[in-house]
Amino acid sequence: KYLRSYGMLMKIDELKERERELEEARRMAEEATLKESFLANMSHEIRTPLNAIVGFSNLILQPDADFSAEEKKMFADTINTNNDLLLKLINDILDLSRVESGEMQFVVKEYSVRELMEKEYNSFAVQMPSHLDFRLVQPADDIMIKIDDSRVQQVLSNFLTNAAKFTQKGSVTLGWNLDTETNKVELFVEDTGIGLSEEDRKMVFSRFYKKNEFKQGTGLGLSICKAIVIRLGGTIKVKSELGKGSRFSVFFNVTR
Repeated sequence: KYLRSYGMLMKIDELKERERELEEARRMAEEATLKESFLANMSHEIRTPLNAIVGFSNLILQPDADFSAEEKKMFADTINTNNDLLLKLINDILDLSRVESGEMQFVVKEYSVRELMEKEYNSFAVQMPSHLDFRLVQPADDIMIKIDDSRVQQVLSNFLTNAAKFTQKGSVTLGWNLDTETNKVELFVEDTGIGLSEEDRKMVFSRFYKKNEFKQGTGLGLSICKAIVIRLGGTIKVKSELGKGSRFSVFFNVTR
């Protein structure tokens, strides 16, 4: 009886060890696949603006070229646009690397949600396209949360930039509300834009995800937002329906 029990324990231990080995092998394979995909995407995203910069620079520098003033301006504008895109891509990659490695600095203090949101609204109002109705919605009472205000504003600015980019008509709303049951505050950006499909919603916080490949952008912004929010102890979510707009939200604990 004792020998049989001992033999059964040995087999269970062996099975558990085998399961651990298989799980570790699966995790390593997934990491390798993600790294390979990340590097392939990064290479493509860097080459695209770089090719445009080199190509149009060579056109302008051709000694026998006879381009009109309008054509030269178009070449210069294209070079500047792709310069900006390349710089943003590099900055986004550095930001993502810093936040995931723990090297990004966070200065966490207690802030008024009302003041934070009014500051973000006023700073973004000049950037919002004139054909969109830009709204600020907030409760009458104020509350306090512990965050890094510059990092949270980086997240909200990313939400607002995307909302303006993918909303052709209607409104973009910046707002917040308090869930008294969970004692969490929701900071959100809601739009009446093109919205997301179920598949897009699953991928939207992934690296290099882009709703429209022809729209300018690196596809890293929302993955950086997610990493920042997690580091601050919050959660990030999206509610969206194709053709009916989106609502991007972050949730933080209330301090008082």
